[in-house]
Amino acid sequence: MRAIRQYVVPAFRRAVMLAAALLAAAAPAGAQDRFRVSVNAGQQTTSTALSGAQTFQQYFEQGSFTFDRTVPKAPFYDAGVAVRVWRALHAGAAVSIFADTGPGVLTARVPHPLYFNQPRTVTGDIPGVERREVGQHMSAGWAIPAAGGLDFIMFGGPSIFTTEQMFVTTLMLALDKEAYPFDTLAFPGVVTEKKRDHVIGYNAGVDMTWRFAEKVGAGLLVRYSKGTKDFTPTGGAPVEIEVGGLHAGGGLRLIF
Repeated sequence: MRAIRQYVVPAFRRAVMLAAALLAAAAPAGAQDRFRVSVNAGQQTTSTALSGAQTFQQYFEQGSFTFDRTVPKAPFYDAGVAVRVWRALHAGAAVSIFADTGPGVLTARVPHPLYFNQPRTVTGDIPGVERREVGQHMSAGWAIPAAGGLDFIMFGGPSIFTTEQMFVTTLMLALDKEAYPFDTLAFPGVVTEKKRDHVIGYNAGVDMTWRFAEKVGAGLLVRYSKGTKDFTPTGGAPVEIEVGGLHAGGGLRLIF
């Protein structure tokens, strides 16, 4: 929880500062301008995969391992602000939080201590592999009114994802942990590390508001966002990380 908070608080502060600037810019437009606050929860309905490979030296030969992880569908949380700046044109900022912990799969080819060119292959699960994404979404949108107190804002813009991903960096191999004649290998222990970086991407979607009171409403949010960047684990090759996905959810709307 503390790790997520250290990402969210700065992102939320930036969103509030941007909202204040937008509100100040919108102030001369007149009393009919509306300042909206949204709070949402829902599901990230798409999954992403990562795959990394690394080589190492063991018993005077080169070994290798691959590490694969599918980041599944999981809940997300979101808070945002939007300001009407001209006619139906809105400018907005939102912060989304997505986090998942689950198993990854490691497949290792480890050289034989007695014979050359006879590697042993072993596969196993690595539990507790973490992925965290805090997305900062900036957008411009156009409001479309509908009957029955409904309106829709079609929006799009850039996104910045503060992303943390866990990787396997080292296999814990030693001859005294193996048993003669060394033809099979027990799944070894591993050393992991977390890499954190900022990934630049984009977002687009629609926000629907049903106003059941003057300043209060319920809303639905559908937003697709995406960004990619190479992360390089210690001693390994770059691994392409894809962040974002399709968010579908809903929540509260406050309209001022």
